[in-house]
Amino acid sequence: MSMEYEDFLGILMPYKKLMEDFSELYSMGFDFLEGKYKLEENVSRILDATLNSHFTEQGVEWINWFVYENDWGEKDWSIYKVFNSNGELTDRDPMESYGAKDENGKPICYSFESTWELVKNHLKNN
Repeated sequence: MSMEYEDFLGILMPYKKLMEDFSELYSMGFDFLEGKYKLEENVSRILDATLNSHFTEQGVEWINWFVYENDWGEKDWSIYKVFNSNGELTDRDPMESYGAKDENGKPICYSFESTWELVKNHLKNN
């Protein structure tokens, strides 16, 4: 049985919702990361096990980059400075500072769809 885009979303969307809920509860004084009940850590372990069972190491790394480094595709990369080869700050297109690009310099993993397009090639059953 192969994974489809809907299955991919079925893994990531509930995790995203849980992390948002944990964040909201944290603002109310409930700490599920470092408190008595380390639910965030356990939920993250479930996600890791699920991803590792379906994707190669490289696929998992790209998914983790999308989730944690790119904030689910919501990170504002335009606030980061870009320097030229001489170390001088450049006037640039805001997307020049984007954190992940393909071999042609085009952004990758900027949305659920674009992340799926990349990682579906790293499914273990392919």
